[in-house]
Amino acid sequence: MRVIWNELRKILTLKIMLLLVLVSAIFYQLFIVFDFDHFPNGRPSADTFKVGEEMMAKYGQYMDDKEFEDFKKVYEQRVEDATAYLQSQPEMEAAGMGSYEDFGNADLMEDEKKSELHSKVMFEDEVDVMWELQSREELIDLYEHPEWFGYSEGRKLTSEQSDRVEALRTSGNAFAIFIHDVFENYQNLSGNLANLVLVSVMIVVTPLYMADRRNKMTMLQYSTKVGRRLFYIKFAAAFIAVVTVITVQLAVFFYLYRGNDTGQFLDKKVSSVFSFFVSWWDLTFLHYILLTVMSMYIIGIAVLFLVAFISSSAPNYMTNIGLQIPLAAIFISIGIDYWIKDLTSFHLSKLFLPLSLGMLLAVSAGIFLLKWRKERIADVQ
Repeated sequence: MRVIWNELRKILTLKIMLLLVLVSAIFYQLFIVFDFDHFPNGRPSADTFKVGEEMMAKYGQYMDDKEFEDFKKVYEQRVEDATAYLQSQPEMEAAGMGSYEDFGNADLMEDEKKSELHSKVMFEDEVDVMWELQSREELIDLYEHPEWFGYSEGRKLTSEQSDRVEALRTSGNAFAIFIHDVFENYQNLSGNLANLVLVSVMIVVTPLYMADRRNKMTMLQYSTKVGRRLFYIKFAAAFIAVVTVITVQLAVFFYLYRGNDTGQFLDKKVSSVFSFFVSWWDLTFLHYILLTVMSMYIIGIAVLFLVAFISSSAPNYMTNIGLQIPLAAIFISIGIDYWIKDLTSFHLSKLFLPLSLGMLLAVSAGIFLLKWRKERIADVQ
């Protein structure tokens, strides 16, 4: 353990930790802070979030037909409120927009006066009931058109996907109260966090074997039994360092994520007509979050194997970094979408997640183990 501790101190040096903090801060400002500071992002997203909270308080986990009728009654009441507001504005009456129906049907492209008044109500005065009605109308449309559930433009559902959609509709699970804005916000945040994890692992592991190779220490190490064990001892220390870094980043992330006030949705099912998402499994939002966390650890460990292999093989830092660039590009452009953001989506194969992550881990570990085996029997030259 003393040797591992010494190697761990060599990995998590003050310089590396400062670099991690700097990269994390830059990454946070560029890609993450927006989804914390601007959630819900404007109107009507903020209004949809409030309506979603109201729906959860009144109807619980799901909305059934009886509750939907109540939801529509509330909508009609808001329409009356909107009409009362419009009728209290003389210029709206004069322009022929004295009712909510007239306001909604106004030809804004052809009538400049109506367009100005419409903009005044929506964007200058920001009349709440007008925005709230937009949100309620969208939710009513989604409930009344379950045939939209699972539909994706340009994609034809397989029989298995159609069966999944039908099962969710007939059981009523498709009408879980889980709104799209909450889900999209977490998808964006978790995707960007995974990218940060990926870059952080590369920063930590890149110099793992480079210093000893550059200083010709490997020849001295391989002349002793203990020295040969340093190859995997270094890896064990790097594993501890990587898991620690990922854990700290996740802890900071979820501490900040509490501010988005989405904790009230944790027990809601993610497959919903209101979330535009269909999962192969009946996952709650909490289950989904835990799966993304698991994926981040697996991706981080797989990258650890690959970067450790590169670090032990590359002749210099330039080559080392150059080999990691395409690796990072593949993970960021493809892997993060499938393993983090669209995790368990029914547009992917049902076995995609366990098989692909298992293969990623097995292949990356296999590549590293071949190198480890080679190092164990390497001649001292």
